[in-house]
Amino acid sequence: MAFNHFNRKQRLLLSSYAILFFFLIIICHFRSARDPGSFFFQPTEGYRPGYSLQRIHESLEWLSAFNRSDNVPPRPVSHVSPPREKTACVGIVTVKRPLQQDLDTTVASILDTLSPEQRAALTVQVLFALSKPSDHPDYNQTWLSNVVDHVLTYDDVDAPGYIIMNLEKKNNIKKKSLIDYRLGLQACYDMTDAPWIIMLEDDVVAQRNWYEDTMRSVQQVEDWRRHDTIKDWLYLRLFYTEKFLGWNSENWPIYLSWSVLLVSLCASAGMYTRRKIRATQGILTNSFLLVVCFFCVPLLITLFFLAGRVTWYPMQDGVHVMNAHGCCSQALLFNRENVPALLEYFEHMEDVIPTKAVDSVIEMQAGRAELDRLAISPSQMQHVGAVSYKEKKKSWKWEGPYRVKGAHGVWSMGFEQAYEMDMDRLFQMDSSA
Repeated sequence: MAFNHFNRKQRLLLSSYAILFFFLIIICHFRSARDPGSFFFQPTEGYRPGYSLQRIHESLEWLSAFNRSDNVPPRPVSHVSPPREKTACVGIVTVKRPLQQDLDTTVASILDTLSPEQRAALTVQVLFALSKPSDHPDYNQTWLSNVVDHVLTYDDVDAPGYIIMNLEKKNNIKKKSLIDYRLGLQACYDMTDAPWIIMLEDDVVAQRNWYEDTMRSVQQVEDWRRHDTIKDWLYLRLFYTEKFLGWNSENWPIYLSWSVLLVSLCASAGMYTRRKIRATQGILTNSFLLVVCFFCVPLLITLFFLAGRVTWYPMQDGVHVMNAHGCCSQALLFNRENVPALLEYFEHMEDVIPTKAVDSVIEMQAGRAELDRLAISPSQMQHVGAVSYKEKKKSWKWEGPYRVKGAHGVWSMGFEQAYEMDMDRLFQMDSSA
């Protein structure tokens, strides 16, 4: 249909629409740059580390004081407290990673901002998941025994030694990960009576106030459970990635229904206006309405979806039920009551073929037991492991513009944005001091 087919007023309206649409594209280009589900997503912007770099620097600077055997600060109160009287057990399973180890960052970032009382409420356990733990670059580091409550090896837990050695030889990372995660979780469960067990991978960094925010969120979840707002729950997620929170293909009937409804409403409104207001009859002709309803409106709907779901509906701060599309297993706080059943299911799934990933097994158990899964927004932790043996490469090298990034794109864009104000405030305090 030729543009000159329309009268002057119609052409003016269509030209105004084109200009508006162009400006909307520009706005989406900037607003959706950090939305991985958006057509306008810009990886160099979305994966750009900011706050995480500051936290890595702070935590390692704090840890350096504990890495000198001749001048070690006094041990935290936790080391002299009864090992079972704890609020939470933090379990970290570590392996030798390609290119760079981040265990020091993980341990330091969860401890460096804690008060003495908060540190006393935690017990931190690190399991070196190698047949020869001395192969791990951090195993003999001085800081380890100075800040970690329990340094564990396969000899300290009920590890199937022969099976693990065989898995190491075959490079069966997925099955070994299941066993290692179970052993780390079991160690926390057996060695403490803590009601909350926090399982961390060895390549995360925590935000400064993670402990306060997490404990406050746990109490909120427990209040919900007491008032039957939620069902019994398995875990509270301390890390999630927006990568899997986009428009979901299983919901396409809903999206299609709303789109058809919107087009129908526009058509009905146009015809109603033409019938009631005489002055619009020369504008709202059938051919003009046809273009508006089947070209202009669908273009806006398309732009809406291209902009990305997280752009339009970001998760608000607080605790949310996340029974689907949560990823991954970097940082999870488990409800102790439901850990025994999870451990049994892990042991069962270790022999199931094909082998499932750790996070998949956890989700399967939650589904079987009809347990809710929840998440804190924004994330309390960031995944900073740049590479992983799970990629099964013959060799590894640094790729991309940033050394700090999440392997496989497992990265929390919200983490970097949420705490930028905190970082800016500290910079201002330092400059004025």
